[in-house]
Parts: sequence; C-alpha cells; structure tokens
Amino acid sequence: MINKISFRLAEKLLSNGSITENERELYIYSFFILLTQTLYLALACFFGIIFGCFGESLIFFTAFMFIRKYAGGYHAKTETRCEILSALSIAGCIWLIKISKSYNLFTILLCAALICAVVIITSAPLDTPEKPLSKKEFDRFKPITRIILTVILILITVSFYFNIQFLFVPCSVSLILEGILLISGRIKKYIQSHI
Repeated sequence: MINKISFRLAEKLLSNGSITENERELYIYSFFILLTQTLYLALACFFGIIFGCFGESLIFFTAFMFIRKYAGGYHAKTETRCEILSALSIAGCIWLIKISKSYNLFTILLCAALICAVVIITSAPLDTPEKPLSKKEFDRFKPITRIILTVILILITVSFYFNIQFLFVPCSVSLILEGILLISGRIKKYIQSHI
C-alpha cells in the first residue's frame, strides 16, 4: 500500500515537471521511507495513548528507529507482511512498557537488554536478501551501530541506577526488540542459505 502511494506521488511530481525521469526512483524510495516512518510513529503514538504511556512510546520508537536503521535484522518478504509484523511488534513493545509499570520487571528487562546488546554488537549490521548491504554500507553502518548502542546502553544504565523508569523501560525494550529481529534475521538467512 505504501509503495503504491509512493509511486503515485513520484509520478505526480514527474507529470508536473517537478522531477526528471532519472530522479523518479529516488523520490519513490524517499516517499516510501517518509510514509513508512510516519505510519509507524503514528502507530507508536496511538498505542502509547491507548496504553497510557505516550511519552515512553515516543522514547521507545526513537531509540528503536535509530538502532534498527543501522543494525538491520529480519525483513519480511512482502510489504503487507512487513506492515502487519511491524504494527504487532510496536503494539507488543508498548504493551510491555505498560505492564512494566504494574509489575517489577526492571531486573528482567535489564538482563534481557544486556543480552540483546551482546547480540547487536556481534551480529550487526545484518543484511538480508530483502535489504542487502554493500561492503561500503556494512563498513559505515558497523561503527554507527556501536555508537548508537553505546548511547542507549548509557541511558539504560543511568536510568536504572537512578530509577528513572520513564527512560529505562522504553530504551531497554528497544534493544530487546532489535535483538530479537537480529536473531530472527540470522535464523532466516541461515535457513535460506541451506535450502
């Protein structure tokens, strides 16, 4: 759906003479990224409002989008499957943020986030057949991933120590989701290479 909208927007610009034929693919991709990020941000806001943790949902979304962009991980084969799985992942993570307010999950979240940080540092960036990386991209994304991971880990450590749940929980959940996506991506890549 988003791909079709992106294509139509780029075609409209092309027919108006605002862009050239050579620029069309770049605009389609740019619109796709912009619309996708906007949709997922809207979903994070929606679920944040529904579950009563709007601020935490924004922190989670921001941290997750930064680490996901450079670390990579699982990618669905189709756009529809991607949209459904992404919406479910966002909803599940924000629900986890919500229930962490009622239950003392902080030590569990800290341990899971640290395990996932090890997964991220050893596995990222991960390319997939759906989103392959060139050698240049791989070499560029690896240090960026480590910097983002370090910043998120510092936020997790400081907020855990000072009991700032508002920051600790969403940052931890962002690393947990990215760790799960990297493990899933590795498994999928292994299975595809051995079929």
